Amino acid sequence: MESKKIDSKEFPILEFDESRVAIIEATNFINPKEEFEYCVITFFRDVIEKMKTEGKLKEVACLHCETVDLPIYETYYQGKKVHITLGYLGAAGSAGFLEELIAYGFQKFIVCGGAGVLQKDIAVGHVIVPVSAVRDEGVSYHYIKPSREIECNLEVLKIIEDDFNIHNIRYIKAKTWTTDSFYRETKEKVELRKAEGCVTVEMEAAAFMAVSQFRNVKLGVILYGGDDLSGVEWDSRSWNSRSEIRLNLVQISLRICIAL
Repeated sequence: MESKKIDSKEFPILEFDESRVAIIEATNFINPKEEFEYCVITFFRDVIEKMKTEGKLKEVACLHCETVDLPIYETYYQGKKVHITLGYLGAAGSAGFLEELIAYGFQKFIVCGGAGVLQKDIAVGHVIVPVSAVRDEGVSYHYIKPSREIECNLEVLKIIEDDFNIHNIRYIKAKTWTTDSFYRETKEKVELRKAEGCVTVEMEAAAFMAVSQFRNVKLGVILYGGDDLSGVEWDSRSWNSRSEIRLNLVQISLRICIAL
């Protein structure tokens, strides 16, 4: 079949290719494994280490790149097998590793991590469920046609909300801002994102949503309020030392994942 010519655009990021086949595919070098269906991707290394120390995790595979290896662990939640791995910081690495997890056979994902908040009244640890993400990164434009935002999977969103409502978990359902550069989150850019409805900022959600839509797998994102970028000065609020919150969020993610 003759390939379709791509029209040149003013900016390369807008030159979307609708082809479903790339020169390199994760399935070229990864063989699917049995019982790889449910996977939690967490950015909480401390929780992974704690679960390992308690003997709750068994390494069954590993994601490799030139700079880091991220093991895939097998665990059980309420008697049901589910897998868990650490996330790769940033949209590009997250998209690549998600591709490889899908190649292994995983079809249902919950991603849990922290995010900067753009509203000061959002407490540290408050749960945020993104309904969409502003695409201020690069990866999503290689998977989904250019647009300002990308929406989450509505079926997965409903399952997350149903779980939270059943267990009386308070949460905010809102828009997030995905950016590649946390050192370029300027006051002016923050105000612009707040004006369009964003309540959090992070580095991966738009990429996760785009890859999962392209590959037709189920994926949801659950965040917790971390550092505060709403004011004149950055406030870390010691967000990465809230170990109990982080552990609870991983357990909730495991529970929701096996319900997908």
